[in-house]
Amino acid sequence: MAFNEYIAGAVGGMAGVLVGHPFDTMKLQMQIRTVGEHNVSKISEAWSCISSQGLKKGIFRGMMFPFCSYGVVNSLLFGVYGKALDYLEPDMTVKPSYFQVYTAGCMAGTAQLVLACPMEVVKCTLQAQIPVIKPSSVLHGKPAEIKHYHSGPLECTKDILRREGIRGLYKGLMTMFFRDVPSFGLYLLVYEWLHQHMIRTEYSDGHGIIAAIFSGGTAGCVSWAAIMPFDVIKSRLQVDHSLRYKGFMDCLINTVKKSGISVLYRGTMVTMLRAFPVNAITFVVYSQVLRELNIIYSPRKKEKQEKNVS
Repeated sequence: MAFNEYIAGAVGGMAGVLVGHPFDTMKLQMQIRTVGEHNVSKISEAWSCISSQGLKKGIFRGMMFPFCSYGVVNSLLFGVYGKALDYLEPDMTVKPSYFQVYTAGCMAGTAQLVLACPMEVVKCTLQAQIPVIKPSSVLHGKPAEIKHYHSGPLECTKDILRREGIRGLYKGLMTMFFRDVPSFGLYLLVYEWLHQHMIRTEYSDGHGIIAAIFSGGTAGCVSWAAIMPFDVIKSRLQVDHSLRYKGFMDCLINTVKKSGISVLYRGTMVTMLRAFPVNAITFVVYSQVLRELNIIYSPRKKEKQEKNVS
């Protein structure tokens, strides 16, 4: 069925968000809190920051929005990826080349930007509103950082539109383009290479689950490691509603000038801790759901499913 990839991608994306959101929130805190007494440079400080606010306002702050919306983004990502592979290699009896896999991944990464960018802006804005409360602040009697909390994604979206217009929801779009297009190509290339290798060896369990876990997790780590500087600048641009930065280069220059080159890799460790389980579960759910959908609704396309997933 034509929409099997879209459905499987949506379910896989929702599963990934559920697993990785607390790590994502810690990553953002470390990327945007780099100056002064509210500097968050360690994973322990980031965890203390979000856990001090409890589950709803801290650890899972802003999760419901990406949980519902990133299913749509992943649906578009994997759906376009499948369609792009069909276009690049129309012969179902021939496995796509690795260049075709990378190209299809880049095409999918481009397609998802139109939805992913505004969703990232809203998510990051909600996550950034968690106040920084560190032990040193309490000991010295310093007041916690107080900010107006948006009640949720709807109020946040309305506020951004009121103050900045539709452009506010696409803040950091070009940075996301340079981050996502090559990284999704690399992501799917590494996954396909590892997955095909494991399926052909003794490491396969017959259902592809072990292969999907290892291949998906590794692909996530590799692709994130390659684009961390872009992710840091993207995060800082998307929470900059006071319009301090004029664009990517202005943000990059000022960030490095104030905090040093190492700030461009701030949050790398927590990103790796998040990337493996999130992408492992995403690909396990995606591949298994796609397998079942192809068997139920498109039995004659089983060979095509095995070509794209296995």
